Order: sequence, then structure tokens, then C-alpha cells
Amino acid sequence: MSTTALALASPALGQQAQPADPPIYLEADRIEDLAEGGYLAHGNVRVRQQDRTLMADELEYHPASNRVIARGHVVIIGQGPYPQYADEVELDSALASGVALGFASMLERNGRVAAASAIRDEDASLTLRDAYYTACELCEDGSGTPTWRLRARQVHQDAEDQMIYYRDARFEVLGVPVLYTPVFAHADPSSERRSGFLFPKVGVSSRLGFVYQQPYYWSISPSQDIVVAPRVMTNVNPLLYTEYRKRFWSGYTEFEASVTHEAEIDSDGERFGEEEWRWHVFGGGRFDINENWRWGFGIQRASDDLHLRRYDFSERAKDLGQPIEAVNRQLVSQLFLENRTRHRYGSVLTATYQSLRTNLDDDTLPVLAPQIDITQVFDAPQNWGRFSLNGNTVHITREEGADYTRASSSLDWRTRWVAPGGVVVEPFAYARADYYDLSDLDVPAGEPDSDSFSRELGLVGTEFSWPFYRAGEAVDLVIEPVLSLVAASDDPESNRVLNEDSQSTEVDESMLFEPVRAAGYDIWEEGQRANYGLRASAFWGESNRVRGFVGRSERLDGEPAFSETSGLFEDSSDYVVAGEIDLGQFSAELSTRLDTEDFDVNTLQFDASYRGERVNATVGYLDTSDDAATSSRGPQRELRADVRVQMTERWSAVARVIRDIDRDLSRRQETGFLYRDECTQFEIVYQREDLGIQRLGPSESIQVRITLFTLGSVDPGR
Repeated sequence: MSTTALALASPALGQQAQPADPPIYLEADRIEDLAEGGYLAHGNVRVRQQDRTLMADELEYHPASNRVIARGHVVIIGQGPYPQYADEVELDSALASGVALGFASMLERNGRVAAASAIRDEDASLTLRDAYYTACELCEDGSGTPTWRLRARQVHQDAEDQMIYYRDARFEVLGVPVLYTPVFAHADPSSERRSGFLFPKVGVSSRLGFVYQQPYYWSISPSQDIVVAPRVMTNVNPLLYTEYRKRFWSGYTEFEASVTHEAEIDSDGERFGEEEWRWHVFGGGRFDINENWRWGFGIQRASDDLHLRRYDFSERAKDLGQPIEAVNRQLVSQLFLENRTRHRYGSVLTATYQSLRTNLDDDTLPVLAPQIDITQVFDAPQNWGRFSLNGNTVHITREEGADYTRASSSLDWRTRWVAPGGVVVEPFAYARADYYDLSDLDVPAGEPDSDSFSRELGLVGTEFSWPFYRAGEAVDLVIEPVLSLVAASDDPESNRVLNEDSQSTEVDESMLFEPVRAAGYDIWEEGQRANYGLRASAFWGESNRVRGFVGRSERLDGEPAFSETSGLFEDSSDYVVAGEIDLGQFSAELSTRLDTEDFDVNTLQFDASYRGERVNATVGYLDTSDDAATSSRGPQRELRADVRVQMTERWSAVARVIRDIDRDLSRRQETGFLYRDECTQFEIVYQREDLGIQRLGPSESIQVRITLFTLGSVDPGR
């Protein structure tokens, strides 16, 4: 059957039409005139006016009453970002407002809404009766029940406020009502940030008891917001938690904080000691001054060592771009200024530290006030590499312990040549001068407790590598022997230097061939040494690969500079072995140090993961229990595992553990079940935590984590 098309005036045919009104285009398999005026269209009806399009099986157009009635598989496009569906609709001739029966529509972020009837106003607001909202997929034939949905006698979607309001609302899970409220509201999924209550966070633990935290989100302005979340716990006093964020034209700032008035508590929620104000503050910001300059700050402080762990807050702050990253169980507050260009880097910073270890006195921790570092890079003549000129100074004070001031300047040169046959030659040279001023030294009575001196240091060397490549039919191979020769000056002042910046050094693949292997300035590795190793890689398929490395260092002259646990203390260093394999679903990475005499494992780090159709698993093992370390810091052997087994299409079993092998305890273990579909994630987990801290003790909890996509989540975390 041929298609008939008409162009109609709007809003009505006749004398009411205005010249400026856009026309309506009507297409259908058959169009008939109505006796009272207007048209009746049948089959593949399509009505279009500007950006609005209506499709239906049948349509009546009554210009006298300014009505359009469409029936059968009605689809309206252009009323919003998603199509709207109905069994029957009655609209004005502009297709803007009207009534729909059997209405359904998509919303932003996979939201779905349906109703027995719908009324659309001219401002695009929508009122639904006998309606529901869900983010779950619905069966095309209407059978089946979504995982969850909000049903209500009346739902009003306010286009101006960008809110959805419910009357006589009930929350259904698998079709069973579990909650009822006479009124309920949430932001339209298409809206920007909106103020209001967020989903509560709940949990139960042996330490805190039943926990209920009710966050309120306040969108102060388009550039700032705050979350205020009071937490009520049955075993201890309430706690107030808050988060604040603000963006500026030049940067941003973020804060989080908690406060409570409580005594200390153990794993069973028993109080001891006096009630005090206990709190924590994490925050910071970063701001651009211009294209090359920026400044920023960071704050990390807690009232006492165990506050964060008592109330299940993470001890690691979010990364806000500060230059100093706190090590494990340590907090750092800092203020910095940075300059970055293509050939220059400069920074000025001050910092203070707080330890969260119960056996460490914070008065012995350093205060950096300030640390200044400037590096300028110069391009050498063609084929002669580059020069780096560096200046660095730092002033450190302590309440208890030595004060330390150092100023250093250095010049570094390195280039890269490719000799005939493919041999890569990289010569380098380094020179540095240091000045030290030390005071409040720990010396025998009667001896001077201050010292000032300078030293001049330098080294030269060359690194050789010779990569061989062999292309095969199935496997490509790359083998690369590497040799580095270094000659460094003696350090006549090594016994007078306080080691502040190179206290932890452990040789690995990346460090083995570095000309200066100390992390900072205080340690100097004197004499001659040769470093050698072999790298080998194999590639096949689209992304499969295997890589391995073995190497060591030989000290030909000079005294050891690093500790016994570094792997560099003996004339012949530990063997450094590293490797990785990636087979798509399975991957693993290994890094270890083997004793130079008996090949005992001094350190070992191994991580492996498997990603299958039904099983996802990650396993990690850490061993730093070499003989030299046991007397000073004790052995450390740790096993980590995270396993998820998919039992059905939507249900999975989960298990996680961090096992301290030396103490024969699990610092954290979790077991539970996870349900996930297109609109819901539900996890119920038993968790036990034992950090080996006597004042805190182990704790147990059962946690329920629920996420309803587009609405929010219930999570016992912060």
C-alpha cells in the first residue's frame, strides 16, 4: 500500500492558525477525511513537528478542538532524551501536552518508569498514576518481576525542579513489598547534583555494635558540596563524619573529618580510660598560579594512634596531588610550591609527620622546614645527550633528637650511542658537593654535640647493552645482556653523616644499574663496581608474553654503604631475579633476591591472577625474612588472596584474606555471597579483623552492602 503524506498547519486548521506556527507533517498508509473536519490516519502513522515525532497504528486529528488522538503501539520521540511509549495518547496539536494510557519511558542512567496513565504538562512535567520506577530490565511481554522497584499511587516528575515525587510509595523486592512510606522523593536521574538524604550506611560489629549512619548531601553551589553523616552505634557514643569539596577556577580542595567524645574501646566494645574528644582530619588542595607554577597543601591528622582503626576509617588519605606520600601507618601534613617547565623543575615544601604506631614517640619524627629542590636540564651538542644541574637543601628539626641541615649541588651528564652491530653504549658522569650542619647530636657527655663539614663526590661510568631479536613463526624472542661499570670517589666524611633520606634501600631490577643507588643524598657508594644481568622476553599470539631477568652487582673496591638487609652489603650482591607472564586469562609477576652464597631466598614478592568465566582469583605472597633482617625488624611473611566463584548467572561466593604467617593470624578475612544483575548489587559478608594490637584486639562483623543502581547504596564503609 502506498504512503500518503500531508502538511498541516498548527496549532489548528482554520482561522486560529498563525503564520509563524511550524507545520505538522503527517504520513500514513491511508488517510481519510472526518465528517466534522480533520483526518483519520491508518497504518504506519508518523506525525512530525520540528523535533517531535509521534508514531502509532492509528491517529485522529481534530483541528477544531486542537486534539490529536493516537492508538496502538504509540511512540513519541523528542519530548525528552528517550522515547516514550503508550497504548493510547491524547495530545494537543503541538504534541507537547496531553494524556497517555499504558505509559512507559526510559530515563537517564538506565532508569525505567511505567504507569497506568500519564499526564504531561506544557512545561514537560509528568504526573503518573499507579506507577513504578526501576533500573532493572523488563520483559518485553510484561512477564517476570524486576529485582526491585518503587511503586506508588502517584508519581510526579517535576521538570523545573528535576525531582521525582512519590505518594503512597512502597519498595518491592522480587515483587514483595518490604518498605512503605506515604511520601518519598529522589532526584531525576537526568538532573545534576541535588541536595537531600543519601542512602544510610549500616553494619554490625563486635566493637561498635549496630551501626547506623545517615548521610545528608548538600549541594551548596555548582562548585562546592558537603556531606554531613552522623553515625549512631549501640556500643559507643555517636560520631559525626563529614566531607567537603570545592572547585575553584584554578584548582580544588577536599576535606573529610570525624569527631566523637568517647573513651578508648576494645574489640568487644568495652570502654576504658577517660572520655576525650577523638577526631581525624584528612584534606588538601592544589591550585594553579599560572601555566608553570602551582601550590598546594595537605592535612593528615588524628587525635590518637588508633582512632581511625577503632571506627573503621582508612589510614590512607586520598591522593590529592601532594609531593610527599605517607608510608604505612604514618600521616603527613605539607605545604608546597612547584614550578614545572620543559627543562626545569623546582619545589619548596614544608612537612610534619604523625605516626600511628603505638610504640613510636612523635617527638622523634622530623619537621621539614623547608626542603628546596631545583633541577635545570640543558641539551648538549648533537649526539652528546643532556646535562642536569640540581640544587637541593633541607632543614630538619625534632623535639627529641638531632637537628639536620644539608645543602647540595650536583651536575649529571648522560648520553646514548648505538655502535656498529647494535651495541648500545650509555656513558655517564656525576659530580656533587654537600654541606652539613648538625646539632643536638647523641654523643657521650663532654663531647661537642654539633658538627659542620662539607664533602665533594663524583663518579663516571658506562652501561653497555646488546639486544638480540629473533622473529619466529609462532614466537618472537628478545635477549639483552647488560653490563654497567662505575668508578666513584671515596667519601672521607661517611662516619660524620646522619642518614636521614636513605634509610630503606633494597636492590631490585630497576635500581641495580643506577649510577647513584641511594634514594637520597646522605649515603654515598664509593669505589669501583660492575653490574651485570640478562633480560629475555618472548612474545606470541595477540598479547601473550613472558619476560625474565637475572643480575647482580660486584663491588671491586670500597667499603659497603648500605645495610645488611639491602642485598648490597657483601662484595658480591644478592642475585636479583624478576619475571612476569601474561597469558590473557592468567598473569603472574615475581621479584626476588637470592643469597649470593647459598641461594637462600632473602626477599620474595609474588602476585598472580586468573580471570575465568566462573572464577576470578588474585593471590599475593610477600617474604622479607632474610637472616640479616630477623634481628632488627623481625621476619615478615604475608599471604593475600581474593577469590570470587560464580555459582549461578547472578550469584557468586567471595572470599578474601590477609594472612600474617609469622604471627599465625589473619589480619583480615572476609567470606560471603554476592548477587549482581543489571540494576542491583547485594553483598553479605562476614569479616574478622585482627591487627595484632593488644589495646584494640580482634573484631568481628557482619556487613550488608546493597547498591540500587540510579538510587544509591547501603554500605557499612564510610
